[in-house]
Amino acid sequence: MTIQLIQRPAQLKSNQTSMITEEIACMRFVMKKMPSYVNHFIGSLEKGRKGILHKLASSILRENINNIYSDAIDLKKIGSVFVMNLNVADESWRPFFNHIQTYPIREDITYKVVPIDNSVMVFPIANTYAYQRIETTDEILYVDEEGITPITLASDLLKKLFSATANRWNMDTFIKELDNGTANLTLAYMYEQAWKETIQDEAKRLGSMDTLDYLLKKKDENESFSASLFFEQLVLEGHHLHPGSKTKIGLTHEDVFRYSPEFHQVFQVGFVAVKKDCLLTTTGNKGVLEEHYPEELELCLEELDGRGYDSAEYDILPVHQWQYEHVIPKLYADEVKNADVVFIKDVKVGVEATSSFRTVYPQKGQAPALKLAVNSQMTSTVRSISTQTALNSTLFTEMMQSVMEKEAQLENFQPLNEIVGAAFKSEEEGKSRNLTMLMRENIDEKLQNGELAIAGPALYAQSPVSGETVLAELVNQYAEANNLSKSRAAFPFFDDYIAAVIPGYLTLMVKYGIALEGHLQNSIPVFKDGKLSRFFFRDWGGARIYKERLTQQGIAIQFTPGSMSVTDDLGEMHNKLYYTVFQNHLGEIIRQLVLYSGIKEEDFWSRVKMVCEETLQSLSLQKDLVGNIEEDRAFLFQPVVKHKSLTTMRLTGGKGYCYSEVPNPLTDAGELHD
Repeated sequence: MTIQLIQRPAQLKSNQTSMITEEIACMRFVMKKMPSYVNHFIGSLEKGRKGILHKLASSILRENINNIYSDAIDLKKIGSVFVMNLNVADESWRPFFNHIQTYPIREDITYKVVPIDNSVMVFPIANTYAYQRIETTDEILYVDEEGITPITLASDLLKKLFSATANRWNMDTFIKELDNGTANLTLAYMYEQAWKETIQDEAKRLGSMDTLDYLLKKKDENESFSASLFFEQLVLEGHHLHPGSKTKIGLTHEDVFRYSPEFHQVFQVGFVAVKKDCLLTTTGNKGVLEEHYPEELELCLEELDGRGYDSAEYDILPVHQWQYEHVIPKLYADEVKNADVVFIKDVKVGVEATSSFRTVYPQKGQAPALKLAVNSQMTSTVRSISTQTALNSTLFTEMMQSVMEKEAQLENFQPLNEIVGAAFKSEEEGKSRNLTMLMRENIDEKLQNGELAIAGPALYAQSPVSGETVLAELVNQYAEANNLSKSRAAFPFFDDYIAAVIPGYLTLMVKYGIALEGHLQNSIPVFKDGKLSRFFFRDWGGARIYKERLTQQGIAIQFTPGSMSVTDDLGEMHNKLYYTVFQNHLGEIIRQLVLYSGIKEEDFWSRVKMVCEETLQSLSLQKDLVGNIEEDRAFLFQPVVKHKSLTTMRLTGGKGYCYSEVPNPLTDAGELHD
């Protein structure tokens, strides 16, 4: 139906929302510790709120919770007329029609209108991408008899949409998470302003026009400078799809500032001594620190002897500073009393956080990265580490080494190996998960001259130098290096990327049953002159191994009992790979390239499908894989696939995964276009 507009003055209800409790607590920290930043914090409030609000709104629509998206009514403005796909408009719609005519509706976007009891919610939609990835924009509007109210907080949107079902959902907890993340994002934006100015001044001094050139020149000036750490810490907004991307429950805002990567702070990793018979490790008769942190080990053992302990009875574990101060003293109080656990007082290692928060880079050369338990909820998960993850670390590494020896053609698709794991031995889950750690190879020691290792989430981060995304800077560099226009560089850049990434992931799954958790957070593509030179994957904890296929290839690895990584469910393996690699990882790369080039999204998916087909065809030359390929091809190209429902999982409070079904862009991917 069409509705003739009668232009009236806008009559919006006030959208001036008072500061919520989390924002007040955050500003008090700023006033106390960084008073010169207070105005920056206040000026960042709206941006911080919108960041979490739009992630939540997009997620609700994408997951079609309570059929909100499928039942929504489309609203478009064409000239002076509103067009809605509403068959019958009864008297209950009159307030909406009266009020919406006062609002400056844009003609270039579609609005999704969602009736809620005696009111209406209006979502402006900027774009819709593959896998029903919906991006909201501008102001989300709540319209009732009294007028139009712009929604300013994610938690307010949640209350308006789901208050009727709050008694059966995890509403109160989720609201706290969203408010916490909102304040944390505001804090991040506040600090970013001043930090960017510093980087821009330095880039100007070096004559750099983008982040890539800036970092290479920084490395020339200072050989110990880590560009890879710079990219890890550039990930300001966190997970690109999760509305809880900035949630950190259990940490104060001072803790968030002290330990989160976007604040570029140096802090100390402490050490605790643990009786050897209370510890499970992957190092055999060697100490956990013996090979990679020998100086720290020696100092710790000297301190134990000096304090009257028998150092031969103990091994030494690194512990995150927050965990050292807030968790170990309480959770292991009995063990401390019995001297099964002893705090080392005088030995510390300076570190900085990476994009994963609990994984830290030491400041001492190219020593291994440390992944340390942190008993705090970040996004949806408490970031402790299971015994299985710690002890499987080197087993998975051994398995990957066996695989990579057999697959020489994957030389540019490489694991970033886990080399040490350790966990406190206890039947109590809390104790077994919170004095746990592993070491991972340092990416910097693997880089060649001129290469830049870029943490996957940094690809969609904004460059502090140019203001473009890092991915856009890479394509610009690729275009210049290959004498191409920017518009013509997008396809060959993408082709180089997927030519390394897709065969790697698919070969591991089809042939060995290994479904890596290949989302951007676990990806480190390496570039030189804008071209992907190598690709590293990391973090085995979320992988799924379909054991039957691994056994078929003669690889026998006995993982720790109770490991979730091993499955007899073919669908579990398929879903793990498809969601993380195609939807999360390649979906975001393609979205960024669409925004960069203006090329149609389906043209990129056509190229993805072509590389998938070529990989499967190549693997089919191995006759023992024909059955596997049939199973995997049917899954990869099915019309509908499952999308992980991140908001549904938080609303329901369930521990398992929830999925919604979305169209598969690989089903109808058409012919290639140059």
